Amino acid sequence: MSCCLHIALHNLSLRDLLENEWLDTNGAGGWASSSLLGCNTRRYHGYLIAAQHSPFRRFNMVADLEECIILSAKEHFISCHDYGDGLYPAPFTAKQAVFFHLQHYPEWRIHVQDRVLIKTLLTIHRSQTTVVRYLLQEGSALQLHLRPLIAARDYHGLQNASAPIQRAIQWQDHYLEVHPFADMPALRMGLTEAKFYPDPCWYFHLHYARETERGLDDQEDLFSYGKWVVDLHEGQAVYLIFTTADFPDDPARSFEAELHRRRQSYAASHHFFTYAADCFLIHEHDTATLLAGYPWFTAWGRDAMIAVNGLFTYNGKLATARQILTAYARQLSSGMLPNFIPDGAEAPAYNTVDAALWFVLAIHHYWQQSRDENFLREMIPAVQEVWMHYQKGTRYQIHETAEGLLYAGEPGIQLTWMDARVGDRVITPRTGMPVEVNALWYQVKRLLADWLHHVGQHDDAQQMSHDAARTKKSFQSAFWNPSRQCLFDVLTANGADDSIRPNQIFAISLPYPLVETPRARQIFQVVREHLYTPKGLRSLSPTDPAYRGIYAGPPEQRDAAYHQGTVWLYLIGAYVDALMRYHPEGRLEATLVVNRLLTTLAEQGLWSLGEIADGDSPHLPRGCIAQAWSVGEVIRVIKQYELPVQLPFA
Repeated sequence: MSCCLHIALHNLSLRDLLENEWLDTNGAGGWASSSLLGCNTRRYHGYLIAAQHSPFRRFNMVADLEECIILSAKEHFISCHDYGDGLYPAPFTAKQAVFFHLQHYPEWRIHVQDRVLIKTLLTIHRSQTTVVRYLLQEGSALQLHLRPLIAARDYHGLQNASAPIQRAIQWQDHYLEVHPFADMPALRMGLTEAKFYPDPCWYFHLHYARETERGLDDQEDLFSYGKWVVDLHEGQAVYLIFTTADFPDDPARSFEAELHRRRQSYAASHHFFTYAADCFLIHEHDTATLLAGYPWFTAWGRDAMIAVNGLFTYNGKLATARQILTAYARQLSSGMLPNFIPDGAEAPAYNTVDAALWFVLAIHHYWQQSRDENFLREMIPAVQEVWMHYQKGTRYQIHETAEGLLYAGEPGIQLTWMDARVGDRVITPRTGMPVEVNALWYQVKRLLADWLHHVGQHDDAQQMSHDAARTKKSFQSAFWNPSRQCLFDVLTANGADDSIRPNQIFAISLPYPLVETPRARQIFQVVREHLYTPKGLRSLSPTDPAYRGIYAGPPEQRDAAYHQGTVWLYLIGAYVDALMRYHPEGRLEATLVVNRLLTTLAEQGLWSLGEIADGDSPHLPRGCIAQAWSVGEVIRVIKQYELPVQLPFA
């Protein structure tokens, strides 16, 4: 499915120009990104966000770029910045027409008078390098001025003019090298066929509107070492390079090689889904891993185990899926997988109850698609390790009860995917026996029984099957909520939590459902009436007094709403699974649900699906602009059920 996105930027409202964002990733933890207008609205926007120790220590090296065309001694700025009291220069003041094109890379077609300037940006695969080509396609000669604006900071931070930035420039044959700070990587920059004019100065008080919305510090100062000036003639192209790696010997060749790689990888296969999936794939020392989302997530175990199925297993990339699952199997510790791998050199955090359970489900999906006997035999001991530690007891009081249900949690610790906290207060602690955790626990037993039987360990398989039946019987009697005709969310020491949440969908959507069809249909109906939106499922019913329908404001306000009504896009996968199983016209309904969600591919992070949305209509997009499990789950159900889809810009 070959797809292109074409937008006439000069016809859009300023709001649309600033709220829609493009993203280009390098497969090594770095990226370039900004708004459609090219005016940064986040601290995470920039031309080169580089990973020093791929993929988890990242720096915003080149945050912005001032671009100006000189015609008849008159300046025509084709970039703009937000200084808090408005945009400067104001966009399109020179009666420019600007067309944005996105296929496998972002490209801008800029019309000024009789000239047509094509700007194309590529991050180089598996290198901390960005190359921007400027091609004067039509018209008489012009002069181009380019001034990089340097942040040279941790990508979560902000820069300030009081910082002791090093202003020295080391001149090389075709580029210049700077070392802004001792603890930062060196930055190498160059523009082919151009002359550089040193002019060190600070640009003060650049404003980031998205940071204002998030209740965070929203102003930054950026440093400039000077500017490049080049005369461009019709048909001529020049190449601007930013890199923390070795400067390319031939920038034009590097650009063309990357362009060729993308056309071969994506256009030749006519597959939009390959491009969307590859954004999250990170290569480090010949090992593949997944980033959970852009622009601020690192690798998260739970997210990876849910996302890998759609991004790779069902997406024609079984070798990549196998590599990721094998790598995570090596990280098992006392039966648990890491919740997340922090930035820098910090140790992985093993504070999740369900990541290891989703790992078993990911093995199931891989086995269904590949029938890879060697892999299955390699993974059975890992699955047995998970089962054994969880059954006997592991961290955070995770253990199996006498009834065969799984208990997890300690005061002040959040172990499920509903993990928000404000200070020391956990918003949704869910200590006890969460419904989706026990649904997953049942899957582990059933799947392990199947696999043991497959490899000839029949006695162990039969024993595991009996154990699974005990769990199912206990689940059915303990979790059914007769007053609401659905499932309790958590069984706690103080009683059952009857909040209507989406977690119960997993009891009827996973390969082995835990309730019989009549009750399963009642559960589905409750989820549909209370939680379904075109963007995904709400995390709490709007009828609940604790419901919060808007995810906005400072961190404590957002975290309080994160799992209290906010819509999560990834949950659409489980919802479609249940639709296919229990709705009389499941395939038709699933097709409508998926296509409705795909219309948002051009809504926030272009060519991707974000993390969350408001629970209240119109369900505005929030959180990360590109989220791995959101994309992965949509691809999975499309591929698994062979659903016909129509992309909004095909």
